[in-house]
Amino acid sequence: PSMNVNPRMGIYKCFACGAGGDAIKFVQEYERVGFVEALRLVAAKAGIAIPENLSFGDKGDADKTALAAQANQIALQVYVETLPKSQQAIEYLKSRGLTGETAKQFQIGFAPENPDLILQRAQSKKIPVAAFVEAGILGESMGRVFDRFGGRLIFPIFNLSGRVIGFGGRIMPGKEGAKYVNTPESPLYQKSRVLYGFNFARQSIDQSGEAVIVEGYMDLVSLWQAGIHNAVAVCGTALTKEHAQMLGRFARKVYLFFDGDTAGRNAVRRSLEPLLAQGVEARVPVLPESEDPDSFVRRNSAGAVQSLFTSADDLPAFWVRDRGKSVESLSPEEKDSMLREAAKVLAHNPSADVREEHLQHLRRRLGLKPESVKPQPRSFVSGQVSRMSSIKSAVPGSGLGLFVSGSNISVAPEALREWKLLQMLLAYPNVAGPVVEEVKLEWFSDPRPRELFDHAVALSLEKGDVSLAELNERIPESLRDGLAALELPEGDAPERVRRESLDYVLAMEKSYWQNRKREAKTVEEIQEIQKCIQALNLRR
Repeated sequence: PSMNVNPRMGIYKCFACGAGGDAIKFVQEYERVGFVEALRLVAAKAGIAIPENLSFGDKGDADKTALAAQANQIALQVYVETLPKSQQAIEYLKSRGLTGETAKQFQIGFAPENPDLILQRAQSKKIPVAAFVEAGILGESMGRVFDRFGGRLIFPIFNLSGRVIGFGGRIMPGKEGAKYVNTPESPLYQKSRVLYGFNFARQSIDQSGEAVIVEGYMDLVSLWQAGIHNAVAVCGTALTKEHAQMLGRFARKVYLFFDGDTAGRNAVRRSLEPLLAQGVEARVPVLPESEDPDSFVRRNSAGAVQSLFTSADDLPAFWVRDRGKSVESLSPEEKDSMLREAAKVLAHNPSADVREEHLQHLRRRLGLKPESVKPQPRSFVSGQVSRMSSIKSAVPGSGLGLFVSGSNISVAPEALREWKLLQMLLAYPNVAGPVVEEVKLEWFSDPRPRELFDHAVALSLEKGDVSLAELNERIPESLRDGLAALELPEGDAPERVRRESLDYVLAMEKSYWQNRKREAKTVEEIQEIQKCIQALNLRR
């Protein structure tokens, strides 16, 4: 068979692609979601209730978050029911070219000025008012309760599972106040980790391998109505590394479809680093100076919108256009400055080949000879000091050694691959990172790389990336010599890094199962372990 599932041990192995793990891991891989979301999907299938927010801290906080999630759902129902009763809101949606079908698809609503209806629903459902305050729906001032979104058009924000986690409220024409009011940060809603419309767009993005990023709710809704269903929007913030990581699971190419003015071009520049760090190809559709995605979509045919993406600028074309001058009018100093700036941005891409290709393309556009241009050294984390410089000056090496010259680290032969895997992970996180996702701590025989690996993964889960300086501060003093002594090579081909990392992982797992086999006490257990070892042999 191409796949082996062992219910007794609770694991699976795919002989064709090499994937393996438990039920949660399978759902994570198949649905491309995080651990908590996969846990919810498995629990729902089994009829098990999971709290809206898993918390390993104070139970009271978890209870508050669960109530806030119920408050969000009640508010959504009220807002959706109120929309048809507001003639002003209906006329406004019509003026923006939106149909009733589109409003229903995105569950667009309207928040009544008075919070009485929400308070009545809360009382009938026995949900305390404090839960609505916790969710950022209601506010309190001088003993009075008010709806923070009162009198606004409501765009509900959903997570990937389709649960409402927050709201964006747009002010109506003729009213005073901020143009948009968004749900404040809470355990349910962190704008740096949420993309509006992702729950609707995920399937289309997965199928096409392409995503469109816009900056506004109306931009996204207009694109959807025009037949472009692979678009997502940031929620009142710049594109973050967490956003880029979410998109990178599904998309190989991302279109940055922002306003055509200077602010829009600035937003494109800010978005490049997190996207490039994920190895994603970035393209920039060119809008007229006075247009935004919503206005362009409303004034043009679907074909014209699609052609905008077909003819989108690649990075070298964007950089040249962004200068606002013809190539002929650029001085040699300006061209040199462009190349240096581009090299700094491209340094975030894990592929040396891609970095070099973009720079050579830019040179050709600038009318320069295709000389060898080396990008700036890629640091492990954007904005951090390069490599190990904040811990210990790395000794230049060939990239073939494990430790820098002069180090005094002893390693048993069977643990060499564990240090090598750690070396690959720290040197090439974007390439080796996905390979080591299935590694378990019990596969390590040496406690030093095991503990370093554990700390690195924990830091990555907390912050989405790892700073070597921060990792050095977190680990015990006894591990710092080992971390500082690791030689971190540069310039290896991504495919070689991925292949070698996978070889180390397979060798570690095989050694683990062989040790288990020696310790097994029953024939059945030995047979089951042998199947796992055979599956690993097929992956080589």
